[in-house]
Formats: sequence, structure tokens, C-alpha cells
Amino acid sequence: MTLAHGAPERLEVLVNARHLAGPMTGIEVYMLELLAALGRTGRLDLTAISWSPLDLRLPGVREVVPARRPAIREGSIQATLYKLWFDQWACLRPAPHDRGVVFHGMDGFLPRALRRRDWAVVTVHDLGWQVHPELYSSRLRLMYRGLFPWAVRRADRLIAVSRYTADDLIRRAGVPASRIDVVYHGLDPLFAAPPVPHPSHTGTPYFLAVGGVSPRKNARRLIEAFTRWRSRGGARSVYQLLITGASLDQDFLTGAELPAGVRPLGYVEKAELPGLYAGAAAFLYPAIYEGFGLPIVEAMASGTPVVTSTTGAAPEIAGGAAVLVDPFDVAAIEAGIEEVTQPAEAVRRRGLGLERIRLFDWGAAAEATIESYRRR
Repeated sequence: MTLAHGAPERLEVLVNARHLAGPMTGIEVYMLELLAALGRTGRLDLTAISWSPLDLRLPGVREVVPARRPAIREGSIQATLYKLWFDQWACLRPAPHDRGVVFHGMDGFLPRALRRRDWAVVTVHDLGWQVHPELYSSRLRLMYRGLFPWAVRRADRLIAVSRYTADDLIRRAGVPASRIDVVYHGLDPLFAAPPVPHPSHTGTPYFLAVGGVSPRKNARRLIEAFTRWRSRGGARSVYQLLITGASLDQDFLTGAELPAGVRPLGYVEKAELPGLYAGAAAFLYPAIYEGFGLPIVEAMASGTPVVTSTTGAAPEIAGGAAVLVDPFDVAAIEAGIEEVTQPAEAVRRRGLGLERIRLFDWGAAAEATIESYRRR
């Protein structure tokens, strides 16, 4: 349908945004930035649904709370059941009864309450739970096995955040390529502004890693590689490895001692990240598997050379601008650290990274997403 003078019909779009009421990880960053970019187009009637007030204050985005989350302990059976009920049924309550809407499952899932007249779009961030099940808890694997197949069957369009993830959907989930749209993440303008030095930067040279001490981010091998590299002496011996984010590795949660030079920073506010990236000698990201890898783009935008993996979508996103290493080989990671600290190589990688980031724009991502909403 079109409006007068050939203008396209304004679409009603619903998004379950309750993730934004909790900690900000990669999916939450994607959801927030894409909602903001979609709202700025002025072409949609966009509703963000949550179980508590979000106070996003995004132009063009209406917020609705159809059911409030009760005071129950996170991780309990009650919390899991409430989450399931909200995501599968309650989040569709704001949908008009007399017409269909576009529902965008930005978190990778779709509600069972969807009606035939609703157009369903789901973003698939990765299939890591299938590729590397050992990196996921039994509860997460059970959730994906129970909910992901339904989302794939019900979705009218699937948005893959990388060509690699699209290929995984075709190979592992049997999704026809004709139903998949590849839409890259954008880059937060915060990373284009002159960075403010982070308080952790005291003049001592350091490398930066993100994601905490966790199996998926390959932190154990990274720490071993850094320790081996640092022990070679000379100027290397003064470097530190700063790691942001919550640690998921059980040994480190129970107080394991970290090697010399390794400093976990815990949660770092978003506004502090550009300075932390920019001050680093290199960004080390040898993750086991990534469906996109937004920190790679953030580091490159901050003018920081990157070492990342040969696996997953990392080579695609880095596009030749990063030093690539086998994440399962400690010696290869160590060699990557040595390579990126060579002055000429560091300068070259910085330049390549700053060229590469031109590809990532939330405005372009919003336009491509709207095309998925309209593609019939």
C-alpha cells in the first residue's frame, strides 16, 4: 500500500526492547543504536516494548510497558518463567487488534503470539551455540534449541549481521539465501570524537581486551600469550594487559591470581571506552567465535591497531586491517602481539583501520533494515 502522491505507507514497527533495562552487552548496543537510527528516519511508527520504564528519549520511538517485571531474583526459575512469558506473549500486547504490524526480533527471537497478519523480521547475531556449544551454559543451549527453530520458521525476513552469519544460517539452519539480508552494524559517533584519556592510563604502555575473563573471548589463551610475550624482556616487560567487562570464567570468579601485568577493570562506562581504546598500543581480540565483532570496529575507529581471530566473522569485519591469528594457538597470538608492536606495522594497521570503518554506519543500517520491513 502507498499513501497519496506515491509516498510509501508508514509502517508500524514493534520491538521487544526489555534487554535495554539490563546490562549493556553487544546485543543491547545493537538494539539501542538501531532503534535510534530507525527513529531518526521519521519513516516509521516505532514502539519499544519493555517490562520496566526505559526512558530512552529517542526521537521517533514510543515506549510502552505492557506488563511490569515483579521483584524476583535474577536466575531463579520464577525469573526464567516470567522472561519466557513476557518474550513469547506479553510483548505483543501493544499490537493493534484490527491490523498487522512489523515485529522486529532484534535479540534473535520471535514471540509465539505473532499473528498471521504480522510481518516478522528477526536479527540473527550468530550461531555460536551450535558451532561452539562448549562455550555456552546448558541453560542457554536449552533456550536456543527451544526458541531459535521457531524464530527461523516464522520469520518472513532474517537479518544477518555479517556474511559469515548468513552463511551459517544457510549451512546450519537450512535457511534459503533469498530470505536473508546482510546488514552490518554501524559505529557510534562517540568513537569519532577526540577521546578523553581513561583514568587507568597512567603513561605505562598497555594492550586492551574486552569481554572479561571469559571462555568465548578466549581470555585464558590471551593471558598466556601476553605473559609469554612480556617475559621476553626489554621494553615488553613494562606493558600491561587491561581487560574490561565481567569475568565469566569460574576459576577467576573464585579468586585465581592473575599473572603480572594483567589488570581486570570490570565494567567500564561507554563514555570512557574511546579513551581506553585510543590509549592502547593495540587492541587484542582473539575471540573463539564472533558473528560480527563490534569492538573490532570501535578499536579501529579509535586509531588503535587490532589483533583478532582467523575464525568467525572477525576476518570479514576487519577486512585486512587487522593482524589475524589462530585463536587456538597461544604461540600464534604471541606472534601477533609482537607483529603489531613493531612501529611501522602499527602505523600501517592504524591507517588501514581508519579506512575500513567508513563501511559501518547506523544510518545505512537503518535504511537497509527498513528495506527488510518492506520486502514482500
